[in-house]
Amino acid sequence: DDLGGKLRMRAEFFTDLGMVSSALGQPRRAIEYYEQSLEIRKETQDRRGEGQTLDNLGDCYADLGEPRRAIEYYEQSLEILKETQDRRGEGQTLNNLGNCYLNLGEPRRA
Repeated sequence: DDLGGKLRMRAEFFTDLGMVSSALGQPRRAIEYYEQSLEIRKETQDRRGEGQTLDNLGDCYADLGEPRRAIEYYEQSLEILKETQDRRGEGQTLNNLGNCYLNLGEPRRA
C-alpha cells in the first residue's frame, strides 16, 4: 500500500543518512539515523532491512571501540539474515563478528 511504500522510503532515507554520517566519521550520529530506520523497518515488517540495519548499528559500535555491544547487534542481524536467506548479508555479518572477536583477543571465537 501507499503508506507502507512511503514508510519504506523513509527507512531508506534514514539508512542513507546513517551511511553518510558513518563515512564522515560520525558514528554516534549514524546510530541515531539507523535507530530511526530500524524502528520503521520493524513497523513495516521489513525483516531483511531490519537485519541489514542491525549490522550497520554493529559497525557503528565497532567504530566506537565497543566490540561487545557491536557483537550484540551482529548476532541479532545474523539471526534475521539467516531467516531471510540473505547469504551475502550473512557472510558480511559473520566477517564483522570475527573481526570483533579478534579485536577482543578471542581468535577461537572468530
